[in-house]
Amino acid sequence: MIISKSIELFEKFIIFEKNLSPNTIKAYKNDLSILEYFLKKEKIIDTEEIDYKFFKDFLKFLDRYNYSNRSTIRKLSTYINYFKFLEHNKLIKMQLSQKISVPKRETRFYDFLSEEEIKVFLENISPDDEIGIRDRVIFEIFYSTGVRISELESIKMKDIDFKNDEIKVVGKGRKERIVFLNTEANLYLNKYIKIRNYFLYDKKNNSYKNNEYLFLNKRGGKLSQRYIRRLLAKYINACDLKKHISPHGLRHSFATHLLEEGASIRAVQELLGHSSLNSTQIYTHLNLKKMKEDFKKFHPRAK
Repeated sequence: MIISKSIELFEKFIIFEKNLSPNTIKAYKNDLSILEYFLKKEKIIDTEEIDYKFFKDFLKFLDRYNYSNRSTIRKLSTYINYFKFLEHNKLIKMQLSQKISVPKRETRFYDFLSEEEIKVFLENISPDDEIGIRDRVIFEIFYSTGVRISELESIKMKDIDFKNDEIKVVGKGRKERIVFLNTEANLYLNKYIKIRNYFLYDKKNNSYKNNEYLFLNKRGGKLSQRYIRRLLAKYINACDLKKHISPHGLRHSFATHLLEEGASIRAVQELLGHSSLNSTQIYTHLNLKKMKEDFKKFHPRAK
């Protein structure tokens, strides 16, 4: 089969049968575009021409770009799944997917904020106007729920249960879960809802736009992940905390603080939306001071 046609069929397969998230599908397409470029460069036009020698040459080609450990693992996963698709449909002559070894994932530790630093960070976002109220509730919800930035961006008005202080979010693999609002997040969410029409008002047409998403930009459109990242950097820098905090760093802060206060790792796993407990265990590196206090408190000969 022609390479471009096989990739087109594989993309339809991951969209309609695997039901992957939009972000994962986008990553797959980007990875496959690199593979397709290399195949064209090597004048390979049919899937039956793909062999192990070709793939070793392709790996050498990828090495030039010095991809991170996580990016390399993701790309290889994409190619393995693509080759499995070709094998299953008898579009390739050899079992190439079984010959690809994936490197071990390196543990990545994120900067995170202490409880005192979280307080400083949030209180530095002054809710004196509509923009300030919106920005404050964004990060109050971020810290209250521990959601991923993609989940935060995609919250719709219909997902909010105001009566029970809950929000339904859609995570990886399009799995739904319920997250909870603390008192402060709930307070600022209600303030924001009262002024949300400010972002929907169209001065030119003297009317209000319709938008189902919770967080809006000045033009009444959905707030993007990129813009939320810029807001985070802006307010972190304004606090002079001397830390590089990513959106995942706020998620990390949420999980760490829950564990420090005695929450079970299983509960944190559910709140974070991790399918595997292994993904949650990265957050168990509690600060040494807390562990030392627990040691002195509970060890029979430490008193």
